[in-house]
Order: sequence, then C-alpha cells, then structure tokens
Amino acid sequence: MNQRLILLLCAAALAACSNISEKRTLLSAAGFRTVPATTPAQLAKLHSMKPGKIVPLVGKNGTVYVFADTPRKALLVGGSTQYQAYKKLDVRQKKINEQLLEAQANMDNSDWNAWGPESYGNCGWSTASDPLP
Repeated sequence: MNQRLILLLCAAALAACSNISEKRTLLSAAGFRTVPATTPAQLAKLHSMKPGKIVPLVGKNGTVYVFADTPRKALLVGGSTQYQAYKKLDVRQKKINEQLLEAQANMDNSDWNAWGPESYGNCGWSTASDPLP
C-alpha cells in the first residue's frame, strides 16, 4: 500500500473523529448563526435530525441550510452565501489536515540511521540507506 493512500485513509479517519466539532467551527466562521432549541418541540425536532449533516430547507424565501448541533442543543442556520463560504473553508481545512498528516508521516520516516544498525539490524528490516546484507 503506498504512502499517499495511507495518508488519505488517515485523513478520512481523522475527519470522522472530529467531524461535528470541526463542522461547528467552520460553520460559525462562515457566518452561520446559532439558534438555541428552547422548547420541548424544538428539542424533539433537533434530536430527530441526522447528526453531522447540513440539511437544505427550501421555503418561499429561498434555501436555508441547517446543521443540528445536538450536544449544544442548538441549530446552526445560514443562507446560500454562508453555505458557499462554509464549502470554501471546508476545502481549505481538508487540505490543511492532509498537509499536516503528510508532515507527520515525513517526520515518522525521518533519519533512523541515528540509532545505528545495531538497533534494527537484528529485527529483519532496515532503512533504504542501510540494506541488510
């Protein structure tokens, strides 16, 4: 399995772990406003919504995008302008996350020769600059 595929799989796993928190941050940065659920009916509706998903609601005044923030008992609500800003921020954040993972992988694969051949020579593996005899 090549290194790029491993990085992409790691990025997907990282995205799944921090998905709601990261989305909340990006939506707020894009201008979505927080609307707290204060009544039992609002809380029931909030809990019926799919977690982690932005849902477009089409009405007579246009489309509104809604994100259920169940842990905070609130909705994040924005229009088309805010949604487009969110999409741009999301692409940028994914690229940053990918670059971070790549940098970490490069650090993990850095110069193991500093340990000397005696530290890994008996394990049956080596670095490219120190092949096994």
